Amino acid sequence: MGNYTSKGTFEPDELGALKSVFDELTSQPWFDASEEARESFAKYLFETFPAVTFDPVKHRSIIEASARMFYTRDSA
Repeated sequence: MGNYTSKGTFEPDELGALKSVFDELTSQPWFDASEEARESFAKYLFETFPAVTFDPVKHRSIIEASARMFYTRDSA
């Protein structure tokens, strides 16, 4: 009892920071607004940055670069 982060459980502040980055990037005009893209991006975030490893200052630019590479809306 006590060590809740050892098995991948996010603390509220970690989830808040991850959600903040998710919300910011998915609201950009270049982000594909489909539900599939949003779900895939959320899954990417959780798989790439498990609990206690996410640092919003350190990882923000990496996350945006990945989002632009894989989740940019088609311009056609």
